Order: sequence, then C-alpha cells, then structure tokens
Amino acid sequence: MKVVGAFSVDKGVLSGPAEYMKEQGREKLEKVLRGDDLVFNLSLTQSPDIETGILVAMQTDYAGYLGRKELISWIK
Repeated sequence: MKVVGAFSVDKGVLSGPAEYMKEQGREKLEKVLRGDDLVFNLSLTQSPDIETGILVAMQTDYAGYLGRKELISWIK
C-alpha cells in the first residue's frame, strides 16, 4: 500500500475522500490516465513510480478542491 496525504493505492485500487471522488476526483483520475493532466505529467519525473505520481496529482488537486470549498463557504 502507498499513501500520499488523503489518498492511497492498494493492489491497484485508488482510495480517497468520498465527497471529492464523487464531485471531481474520478474526472481527475481519468484525465491523469489519459495523459492530459499537467500536474501528473510534470511530477512523474520526480516520483519514484507511477502510483506515487498519481497519488501526488490527486492530493494536489484535492488541496485545491478544499481551498475552493472553504473560499465559497467564507464568501457566503
């Protein structure tokens, strides 16, 4: 099992926060797997393996997701 922040991968199965995965995480993962994700593409050369690169990309996107949620809540 590998873990980066709120995300883990075990036996090829990615896990992360349920609300994020439902709202935008699955789309993010699809983008990564298509090779269309800038964060993943840039960080992969810095990662020890592809799984860690995917976890880093997901965690980075999740941090932005939480920040947007907090900002929207603060504005309301």
